[in-house]
Amino acid sequence: MKTFMFFVMTLSVCALAMPAETKSYHNDHYRNEVMNTIKAMSPPQGMALVSDNYKSILDNITVKVNGTEICVYYLLDKLGCADIHQACGIKIGPVTIGCADDEENYLGLCYKKCSLLASADFPLRTATNTCAKDGCDEDEENDAGLCYPKCKEHYVGVATICWGYCDHFCGPEYDDVGLYCYQWWPPKSCSKPSYDRGAGILPYKLWTNGLGCNGFGVNNQGGCAKIDISGLVPIDLGCNKQ
Repeated sequence: MKTFMFFVMTLSVCALAMPAETKSYHNDHYRNEVMNTIKAMSPPQGMALVSDNYKSILDNITVKVNGTEICVYYLLDKLGCADIHQACGIKIGPVTIGCADDEENYLGLCYKKCSLLASADFPLRTATNTCAKDGCDEDEENDAGLCYPKCKEHYVGVATICWGYCDHFCGPEYDDVGLYCYQWWPPKSCSKPSYDRGAGILPYKLWTNGLGCNGFGVNNQGGCAKIDISGLVPIDLGCNKQ
């Protein structure tokens, strides 16, 4: 039991020391970090991205199926058991048997979903205390994966440039042939107007709230996120792996 108490104290210190992401999103280096995080949102069984600190703890966790119960052990100490039919999302000490339906796995821990903590507009978890908006604002449009200000009426956007419609600025008899407009008979060209609408940005806006086990860094019970041990269960429980 002394070994287990030392384990719990160590986990608490680690949780309090977890840094919050507060870097500026408009920094190019951080943009790359966000994109890499989003690509790895759903690791198999929630274990692939677990940190080195928690890996050492997981090495001493054993999960056994005893009839209709799943029991969790830390070294020789039994932490607790749960009904096999209701085990998903059950918290036993500092661990959880998979994520509950209203939780999501991030870096091997189960957090309450960003869509519930922040809002439906910020559903993507990109850090322990940061949720992100997926998509462009109402006054923007997505072009090749980036958000640009919408072009004015009678203009169409191509990357950073808004180009005027040929039939509006030159006449209905003119066809769009790229950089200019052209009337085939009698042959005649017409310059279409354009203007620079600025550089595009990634369609992920961040919202950071709280530090450590507060704000967006909580589980579905309002406490610290628990270590997901679903990967150690000898049978597939079908728990939430998001």
